[in-house]
Amino acid sequence: MYISHLLVYNRKKVNYMIDVSDDVFSDLFPQQGNIFRCENLLSNTFVPKSLIARDKEVREVAFNLSAVLRQGNPGNMYIWGDTGAGKTITVRYVLNILADGIKKQGKNILVDVVTLDCTSVKNEIMACTEILGQLSGVVIRQGLQFNQYLREIWDLIDKTAERYSFYTVVVFFDEIDKFNEPDNILYQLSRALSHQKIKGKNVAIEIILASNQKDYLQKLDGKVLSSAAFHYCNFPDYNEEEIFQIIQMRREAFLDDAVTDEIFRYCAKKIADKYHGDARRAIDTIYEAGKIALFENSICVTKDHIDAAENAVNTRATTEMLQKISAHDRYLILSIHLASMALTTVKGKLPPHSGIVNQVYKKICKLIGDSPNCDTHVSHRLGELGEKQLIHKYEIRGHGNTRFFSVTGDIIDVMDILYTPLLKAAIVKNYADIESIVLSNAKVVHKNTGFINSK
Repeated sequence: MYISHLLVYNRKKVNYMIDVSDDVFSDLFPQQGNIFRCENLLSNTFVPKSLIARDKEVREVAFNLSAVLRQGNPGNMYIWGDTGAGKTITVRYVLNILADGIKKQGKNILVDVVTLDCTSVKNEIMACTEILGQLSGVVIRQGLQFNQYLREIWDLIDKTAERYSFYTVVVFFDEIDKFNEPDNILYQLSRALSHQKIKGKNVAIEIILASNQKDYLQKLDGKVLSSAAFHYCNFPDYNEEEIFQIIQMRREAFLDDAVTDEIFRYCAKKIADKYHGDARRAIDTIYEAGKIALFENSICVTKDHIDAAENAVNTRATTEMLQKISAHDRYLILSIHLASMALTTVKGKLPPHSGIVNQVYKKICKLIGDSPNCDTHVSHRLGELGEKQLIHKYEIRGHGNTRFFSVTGDIIDVMDILYTPLLKAAIVKNYADIESIVLSNAKVVHKNTGFINSK
């Protein structure tokens, strides 16, 4: 079996000892700060004992998994909701309850959960090695073909199933929209039993997909949708009061009086108003505010700390988002930015319209020797970038259905992340040509032109 052919890393342990006084240690690493009691309650991995405003969703997820207790096939699920809507934590919460209940009732049933973070596990080979690794508890190296990895997965499932009356493997594709070409692996997982790839009759495979794209399933092959028969589960945004309750549940992370209800509410309102009720961002913000207060040796978290934390979390989130987008999405954002810069010389300037953006995008592709996408795809991607709030879309009075674009201020603040050294050098060298493309396509607009229907 391939699992025996593992990469083993032997690292010699080296201790670096220096003689320091207790005073120096205590000064650099104070044992008791003024803010935190248990920071783990604010981590991404923490699952609370109860969830706020997710009773309906918890019951839906549980219902689709309940067939496991009857030794039947659970229902595959597609979970959709905006970032921070509680998709991941709800799945973890329900699966924890299921595993705990099975153990307490003494059932000879095993549920193994494999979680694939598709922002880093992006293709079928990586997914297979991750599945094998999580099921076996060892590190799996790459180097085999997809079908070889599948055989190892089926064999491992069969061997595990021999020890139980029923065995279920739950494969949770978190942020599935980041996965490259998932049709094949989803089809193989959904058909492993009916195609008799797995010999055991006491086995089930459950697929859970999570995404912030409502219509993502429409991108999958028809045979995958027919085979998997996903149950759709929608997670609505949290409102201000729900955000307040969610972050208050982490109150024990802080020392008494370090964070008042007023500060919790201030944080909740800010996140609910500006970030469509993103609970994860709210938790990150209150955590970051606590760290800022701790660094300043403050005895409590203030509104100023929340404001500073919001900026820090926003910059970090924007940076992480930009690092994950595709190269051509980067080119499109850069095209809007460069076109906007060129248009600053035009009297009565407008933001660049889609035609200008497309021309600059094609120029960037040419400069680095990449093939541009077709106009239809570019138009679609501009719409998607707008939905993700990476760019602004406008309609302008007197210009029909023409779309105009600008880059959001958050992106401008970290614009350098979009450049590679090669790309930046090419743009600097050829900026005059880019400017000429923009100006030749631009039209001077009278001062009475106004913006309408900002999106």
